[in-house]
Amino acid sequence: MKSFEEGQQMAAFEEERRMMELVQQADFVVVELTLYTNTHPNDEEALQQWREAIKKAAQVRRQYENRYGPLSLASVPTEKALEIGWRWNQTPWPWQR
Repeated sequence: MKSFEEGQQMAAFEEERRMMELVQQADFVVVELTLYTNTHPNDEEALQQWREAIKKAAQVRRQYENRYGPLSLASVPTEKALEIGWRWNQTPWPWQR
């Protein structure tokens, strides 16, 4: 039988995993629309979808990083990262959690 603390840890892990999946999904949409608009530069509807997808991906990434820390060196350090002194060579990395 799981303890209350183990249950909370599992819930936290699942929440982080869910948020990471949202980041990955949003990034996938951006990549696919980028490829499409590269070959169809006059498709205004696709260009608008691409613009919206970039905004959505940035929003989802910001939400993840505000909660769990930066995903890449290109990310602006969050307050949490600045407080704890982010170290890129220390685990767990986001994909290892």
